[in-house]
Amino acid sequence: MMYGKFLLTAFLLIAGFCSLTAKDLKVLMVGNSFSVCVGFYLPQIVKSVPGHRLELTSAYIGGCSLERHCRHLREAEKNPEVKPYSIRCWDTAAKKNPVFTRRDNLNSVLKKGKYDIITIQQASGASWNYKTYQPYADELIAYIRKYQPKAEIVIQQTWAYRKDGSQLKPNPTAKWDFDQTGMYERIRDAYRKLAEAHHLRVIPTGDAVQLFRKYTPVKFQVPTKKFEYPERPSTAGDVVGNVVWRKDPKTGKYILRIDPNHLNASGHYLQACLWFAFLYGEPTSKIAFAPQNMKGEECALLRKCAQEAQDHYQQVK
Repeated sequence: MMYGKFLLTAFLLIAGFCSLTAKDLKVLMVGNSFSVCVGFYLPQIVKSVPGHRLELTSAYIGGCSLERHCRHLREAEKNPEVKPYSIRCWDTAAKKNPVFTRRDNLNSVLKKGKYDIITIQQASGASWNYKTYQPYADELIAYIRKYQPKAEIVIQQTWAYRKDGSQLKPNPTAKWDFDQTGMYERIRDAYRKLAEAHHLRVIPTGDAVQLFRKYTPVKFQVPTKKFEYPERPSTAGDVVGNVVWRKDPKTGKYILRIDPNHLNASGHYLQACLWFAFLYGEPTSKIAFAPQNMKGEECALLRKCAQEAQDHYQQVK
């Protein structure tokens, strides 16, 4: 009898431990291109660590600011047929992802769905300027809390552009009076201020990007030569920055497009590793998934930067 009671107690303790450590999360991202890219690798990362499930939904408009989110909320309240968002959902329990993509408004998503965590962020071009956050952040947060009272609202801290971003010094076209470091510092301070105002946790993606720039043995070099199709300038040394040749339909000539603002594949993996650590409280060392064509040492560095950003960020009380 005593042995049976011991086994039952041990079973209950183990079951209780598993229920505390395993997480089944439903996450909604209210954002833009700096949030939708989380879906590229995060579902695979979560699936690679036993015991967790993720249903990840993105409410996406390219370049969408906090002001624009609020404007669309007001429009859809008057006319529910206004559907400016691309809604995309990934589910680690599904065989095919994304599970669906549809057009809708944020109002409907918030009223009909049920989420554990809802993330918000400012558009990248305004992210460094806290004056652009208000009163729109207050309005958006109030609307989310009205229809999702049990959800935790979380901020994704976005990142500074690559140093050859046209808005940044020392580029001759710079319209801002600061360089990459100045942009990062302003972004960090602006999101911190918002977090303090509403007592919100922050996913420190911008910090992780900056840590990679610090630790990577290969430093990004701004290309100085003129490239001819199909040559491409190197993006090595940064997790931000993409290069693509596009054919002009009128002239038939190929035009080199350089994007110094968005994450590249390495950046997507870094971002997803950080989100995993933040959402599940698990170390990135447990992640078994690595993208194809990405070297093991690079993946290890990206996981290290994600973990350090997560461990060192001082959340508001």
